[in-house]
Amino acid sequence: MQYRKILFVIDVMNPGGGAQKVLPYLLRILQKNGAQVRLIVLKKTAEVVPLNDLSVDYILPNAETRLLENSFRILDALTKEAKDFELICSFMDFITCYFVALSSKLTQIPYYVFVRCEPSFVVDTFSYRQVNHELYSLCLQNAQKVICNSKSSLMDITKNFGVSREKTFLLYNPINMQQIQENLNKNVELPIKKQGEVFCVSVGRLHPQKNYLTLFKSFLKLQDLQIRLFIVGEGEQRQELEDFICKYHLSNVVLLGYQDNIYPFLEKADIFIHVSLTEGFPNVVLEAACLRKPLILSNIMPHKDFFATKGALFFNTENADDLATKIRELACNQQKRERLAKEAFSVVQGYQGDIFEKQLQEIFNIEEGFIS
Repeated sequence: MQYRKILFVIDVMNPGGGAQKVLPYLLRILQKNGAQVRLIVLKKTAEVVPLNDLSVDYILPNAETRLLENSFRILDALTKEAKDFELICSFMDFITCYFVALSSKLTQIPYYVFVRCEPSFVVDTFSYRQVNHELYSLCLQNAQKVICNSKSSLMDITKNFGVSREKTFLLYNPINMQQIQENLNKNVELPIKKQGEVFCVSVGRLHPQKNYLTLFKSFLKLQDLQIRLFIVGEGEQRQELEDFICKYHLSNVVLLGYQDNIYPFLEKADIFIHVSLTEGFPNVVLEAACLRKPLILSNIMPHKDFFATKGALFFNTENADDLATKIRELACNQQKRERLAKEAFSVVQGYQGDIFEKQLQEIFNIEEGFIS
């Protein structure tokens, strides 16, 4: 079957998300290879990723509008749009996938699902866990192809959601070094480093999934060192984190908020720390490695997919003592930081954009500039 008209669907396109960063890049590759692509965004947020050269439409114009309460409006608009296409692709998990699967059923148009997380971990946080698990399983099993961005998510959907291994594909997110270098050249106001001070940087939204309280507790144990931690990101956990900083007089931790350009902050780091409880694809970790930064990572599978043998120190995910020990070890040993940085950089050389394009061509059966 030839698919040259492809509709992609995502819930929001606000800046800062990994899916939102990858999707425009993916769409442009498909366009370059002869496909007609269009993006439907379920809800328009106050800020959106620039998409000027792409065909895009928003169903709900208000960021405060709830998706479930507008299910029929969304499904009606999506189904009308899908009739002009030959393939529908869900690019976000759960509710977006539900709408795509229903639209596919109503229009008899096949669909792909891009899995961006470890579904078992996420569904455990839902109020109606069992029904969401069964519904997502049904949507995945009826998809023509299921594309995962990590080995852990691929293993999860085959083991726990009943997806046939034959229809799954592994597509790691691309690392765009050209874009990183362009952003490094932009002027950004950065913290001033004191003589002999060690800067640690972590990037990600302020959310319990990112495990920042464990990171903060580790820095309580490091106040004898000349070291500071900078958190780049914004989110619903900000007040809780600010309260922790205030309660424990945590002067060596700074919340920088959301930044349009994270790369100068990564470049400034002596150590990059990522402490998530779970991840889909750890984009920012690989980007830090591209900038030759030594890594301290939680020992979750998405991190170990890449750095299990070299380039990083791992700590037990919710153990602040273990994390503090690893941070102290690197902060006090510049030679070890340099060795790990070199190793981390060597690991990420296999994840450049041209490899991503070849894998995408295989998934969409692209040959000689056409979708087939």
